[in-house]
Amino acid sequence: MSIVIIGGGWSGLAAAITLCQQDHSVHLLESAKQLGGRARNVEWQNKTIDNGQHLMIGAYHHMLAMMELIGIDINKSFQRYPIDITINDTEYQPLHLSAKGWLPWPFSLAWNLANSAGLSGLKQVANLQSNIPKLLKNKDISVSDWLLHTKQSERLIKQLWEPLCLATLNTPIDQASAHLLATVLQDSLGQNKSFADLLVPRQPLGDLFPRQAVRYIEQHGGKISLQTRVKQLLIKQKKIQAVITQDGETITAEHIIVATSPTQSADLTSPHLNIDTPAEYPICTIYLQYPFDTRLSSPMLGLTGTLSQWIFDRSKQHPGLMAVVISGPGEHEAMSKNELIQQVCKEIHQQLPSLPETADHSLVIREKRATFACTVNIEKMRPNSQTNISGLWLAGDFVANSYPATLEGAIRNGESCAKLLALSLA
Repeated sequence: MSIVIIGGGWSGLAAAITLCQQDHSVHLLESAKQLGGRARNVEWQNKTIDNGQHLMIGAYHHMLAMMELIGIDINKSFQRYPIDITINDTEYQPLHLSAKGWLPWPFSLAWNLANSAGLSGLKQVANLQSNIPKLLKNKDISVSDWLLHTKQSERLIKQLWEPLCLATLNTPIDQASAHLLATVLQDSLGQNKSFADLLVPRQPLGDLFPRQAVRYIEQHGGKISLQTRVKQLLIKQKKIQAVITQDGETITAEHIIVATSPTQSADLTSPHLNIDTPAEYPICTIYLQYPFDTRLSSPMLGLTGTLSQWIFDRSKQHPGLMAVVISGPGEHEAMSKNELIQQVCKEIHQQLPSLPETADHSLVIREKRATFACTVNIEKMRPNSQTNISGLWLAGDFVANSYPATLEGAIRNGESCAKLLALSLA
């Protein structure tokens, strides 16, 4: 049984691993020089860094289970930090999301939030959280409408919900799906304290998951071809036959999993499938190299009222290195790299005067189509894994599930697609 997987991002790799685990022979095709998709390695200043900062939490159960399956030691590969996030604002006092203290979870989180946002702020958050089950039973609305419905204050919207929405959905609150945000909040802020933990990789993501995935796939008889771009799917009488590469090679297959971006998947499967393509939004990461002794007091810091949104301290991996993230569409898209660096350095120095006014070195990474836009009713646009073409399957983070465009969503879809395919062969 020949199975071809198109796309070597985390979803395609998860599909290949799942099939290999069940003793199926797979051939994975990736157009780039390296695996990992948007979570790949970049070489800069004699160090290996991520192609953009990714946020991972303890609630990413499928991702963590997949890593353990292929032999990754989670405790050795990640630094795990209980939630302890401060969000600074240009207008309001800092807001604290923290599990620190003597109280058990989730009371510790509530106590620290009340200390920084007041009892009224705590009541507003509790009101929103208690509304989640009702929200998920009804039709989708925008995050901004949900926040107004649950009577969130202007401060909490600006300093808490807007940055959390951009960080998780990469979509502005007036467009973003309340259903998707509620699902993430429900998973991460539930009864288990560890689900809200921040997971910081001890090595670049390209070295962490893709490298181990290659070893597992090849040890189980799978094959991986890099720099192999698929030009066309060969389909006859609504049944998959083969793929044709850019170099003119024909690779026969009885089953094909397309695990690429929404736009690429739509282009590749047209006119056989009619996949609705959503808008795609950018994420910009600015790496700033400060003197080696530069540190933050916690792994990450939020900023509101500024162009910069989140600062991640990467000094455990590379002394003095900070990663600043700007998610979603905005004025940053029209700025030159120099303008962006100057503005970000200025904002950081204003918020953290102990940091130098300028960085020694800087790198701007713009992923213009980083994620699909998680807009209202996006669930209706997301296709299922199984298609009406015999032998043609879809993976990738855009395929239907309850998560936004995250590494967890990508892994979930790759795994579930592979299991459906395997079930069809049983």
